[in-house]
Amino acid sequence: MARTAISVAIGIAFVTAVIWTAFDQTSIECEICVEYKGRKACSTALAADAASAEAQAHSGACSQVTGGVTETLECDRIASTVRQCSPGAGTERGY
Repeated sequence: MARTAISVAIGIAFVTAVIWTAFDQTSIECEICVEYKGRKACSTALAADAASAEAQAHSGACSQVTGGVTETLECDRIASTVRQCSPGAGTERGY
């Protein structure tokens, strides 16, 4: 009985650590806006670093204003019209 309780406690601790670490990886939030062929869209993303957050947000904004692979690739290469990054959800928890 004690072995089962210890195994369950270790399992819960492991799952908690994995979840805690996953949430802690989102420390930068970026909002990116793009204009492509007269269409405008903005997207926000959370990531561990600014470069990743920017790339994810840019991709999200492009997906809203493009219609196909060719347009998506073109949009991915254009400069954003708005770029705003700040500490994200991972830093607001106060730990």
